[in-house]
Amino acid sequence: MSTEIIKEADVLLAAVLTGMLLLAVYDMLRILRRIIPHKMWLVGMEDLIFWVGSAAVLFAMLYRENSGYIRGFVIGGVLAGMFFYNMVLSAWIVKGSVFLLQKILFILSRPLAWTARLLKKPVGFAGKKTKKFLRFLKKQLKKIWRTVRIGMCKL
Repeated sequence: MSTEIIKEADVLLAAVLTGMLLLAVYDMLRILRRIIPHKMWLVGMEDLIFWVGSAAVLFAMLYRENSGYIRGFVIGGVLAGMFFYNMVLSAWIVKGSVFLLQKILFILSRPLAWTARLLKKPVGFAGKKTKKFLRFLKKQLKKIWRTVRIGMCKL
């Protein structure tokens, strides 16, 4: 084989791997969105940042591997890598990661839930007593203010 064909095969392989990498990074965004619900404007901003970053990565790959020349087989390789990753790996990675992260978060949140449950009654009791005391203070201050106002009017 000639060295040029080997070079073109290397460029194609780099393009396929770049496509797979880009979709793997997007899957991380998808996992984050499933774990933490996002507002639509935030999803749009994340997507915009992702695609601008993807364009920069593609440009860097083209510049490094192919001296900056945009060739059809390179774009096809990127698309083929994305398609392959999406069809074979994406669903497994997203579902598995979301499942594992939710289980980990559940296990980590249990001590906080138990603590909150234990403190619910004492904190609620203290809150009621504090509210009662503040109402009493307010009534007393109103009485004092009324007395001061009446005394000032008599002067």
